[in-house]
Amino acid sequence: MNFKKELNEIVENHVDVIKKQSKAKSIAEFVKDEATIARLNRIYDTKDVLEDLYDMYEEDTELMERVKKYSLGTIFAEVYSLNSCYIEYYNSGDDDWLVWINDALDQDFPLKRVSE
Repeated sequence: MNFKKELNEIVENHVDVIKKQSKAKSIAEFVKDEATIARLNRIYDTKDVLEDLYDMYEEDTELMERVKKYSLGTIFAEVYSLNSCYIEYYNSGDDDWLVWINDALDQDFPLKRVSE
């Protein structure tokens, strides 16, 4: 599995969906569509979070183990979701952002069974 290639494909697919959902008929209208821009920003923020976790913190987060168990698409969808705080943790500037992300990953994508 090529993590970055698969991640780029997921991002491209999400961007294509957002572009198709937009009612903008021109670039000028598209740029003024704040909801669409917010969705696009969240897509690219999700990509940034996952790339950094993969590049710099893979050992801490066990990201590849989680990808093998749950799939990159599933993890991307959860990080992107407005119901999760991964992006907010990442962008918080707090020293504990990685601890919070690890806790969220453990909750959303556990690697061990609860009985262990």
